[in-house]
Amino acid sequence: MNNLEFPTVTADEIRAIEARAHELRAEAMASFLRSLGRGIASLPGKLAALISRPRHA
Repeated sequence: MNNLEFPTVTADEIRAIEARAHELRAEAMASFLRSLGRGIASLPGKLAALISRPRHA
């Protein structure tokens, strides 16, 4: 028979884990918004290049 033992976690440790998770979520969201902003900012240049590109037969 398997004997499972779970570690005891205090309330302070749970709060620290939750705080770290919050920090990681905030970093991920900031990174996502930065990449989204870069993509949106690059659209006018890409569209201008597409329009000004010479047409070949």
